Amino acid sequence: MSRIPIKKGDVLKIYTDGAARGNPGLAAYIFLFVHNNTVIHQGSGYIGTTTNNTSEYKAIINALKAAETFHRGHIHIISDSNLAVQKINRKWKINYPNLSELCSEVYQLSKKYKKVEFFHVRRKNKYIQQCDKLCNSQLDKIWIN
Repeated sequence: MSRIPIKKGDVLKIYTDGAARGNPGLAAYIFLFVHNNTVIHQGSGYIGTTTNNTSEYKAIINALKAAETFHRGHIHIISDSNLAVQKINRKWKINYPNLSELCSEVYQLSKKYKKVEFFHVRRKNKYIQQCDKLCNSQLDKIWIN
């Protein structure tokens, strides 16, 4: 994927997914940067044994870290994790200290950008489906070994 410049007023859309095989279990994350309906960058990683909720937050955190080199303006983080999005948007209470810490990290990273908004979408979204497929592929590599 080539590096496509993002103009100052443009919005960089970032689709994220995290998954754990077992809960807790082996976990991974994926993110896709989408600009003008084109995937311009993707990142993924294995995060050891953790919960699905933690892996969803880690996807968002790692996406925000990676986005710095692409765009410091307006960012849309898009996830199929309603729990993560509602908690980050302060709509739902955070009951676990580890998720509170991860949420705090999201807030700190968000300060590096002009504006960051968080959106929940259903799994039928084509980019979320792509994230899900890639995340499961990442886990398959680990699961087999």
